[in-house]
Amino acid sequence: MRKPEDGKKVYDNIEIPAELNDVVNNAIHSMDKEKSLKKHRSRNTVRIFRYCGTAAAALLVCMTIGLNTSEVFAREMSELPVIGSLAKVLTIRSYHEKDEGHDITVKVPEIQLEGQPESQMEEGQAGSTEEQKETFVGDINAEIQSIVDNYVAEAKQKFAEYKDAFFATGGTEEEWGNRDIAVNVDYEVKYQEGNILSMVLTTDEVWVAAYGVRYYYNLDLASNRELTLRDLLGDNYVEIANESILRQMEERSAADENVVYWGIGKQLEDDVPAIDGFKTVDENTNFYINADGNPVVCFEKYEVSPGFMGVQEFVIEKPAE
Repeated sequence: MRKPEDGKKVYDNIEIPAELNDVVNNAIHSMDKEKSLKKHRSRNTVRIFRYCGTAAAALLVCMTIGLNTSEVFAREMSELPVIGSLAKVLTIRSYHEKDEGHDITVKVPEIQLEGQPESQMEEGQAGSTEEQKETFVGDINAEIQSIVDNYVAEAKQKFAEYKDAFFATGGTEEEWGNRDIAVNVDYEVKYQEGNILSMVLTTDEVWVAAYGVRYYYNLDLASNRELTLRDLLGDNYVEIANESILRQMEERSAADENVVYWGIGKQLEDDVPAIDGFKTVDENTNFYINADGNPVVCFEKYEVSPGFMGVQEFVIEKPAE
């Protein structure tokens, strides 16, 4: 098994042509405009894994994927279990597009409201409540569709820019080979109980580097709002979450020599002292709700540990009632 310091040395020794590297990095940094999507409420969005490790360096030179042209669009009405009587999640659009340069697989979810029993409505307020709920859910569905459409379009644009840069910096058709961009958009319902829904939308791509974004939706469909760590853990949520995360980091680091958290336990050889690692959770910390109803706090690559460890997740047990 490769030691963490070995992985870091391999990463540090990668050589990438300066001109091409600049173009690729500029293309990737252009994704920062996605931050504007956060303006639609306090959506917790995490940018995941941007790296050029050993595999990525190989992709730069000789990534090959067989190409066939095909495109399939389908409305999949196989629904997940109903969330109480309030809503259900459907895959309303899915497609696989594979042609020269692109291998794209997309699944788009949509939250669809179910009828609410009259016993759950306050007298005289049923119409207003349903209208508010439709607006709340409609905004989320529209945001998801916008995220997916923009992500696929921008991934194609970045790859086209990279291809132009490849040949502009001296690359040949033989060196280019059959490389393409692999893009995947998918989602997973993490929790569904009564009026509570937790879902994660994941977008990722692989070409010269691997890059992705995860969008977390923790919803109370009865009160038309997004849930927070405070809702799940109480007013003392910061102390509860911090204590649990630090303890789990120390336990994982002690149990496995390949597990390293910046500032916690053992450190990488030649570690960068400017990286402080985990400090505290706050109202913007990313999380989803697991099957047991507990929040799972998520940190992007490089946020609390070296990139080779990937996205880090920590289950926070809710305090006893």
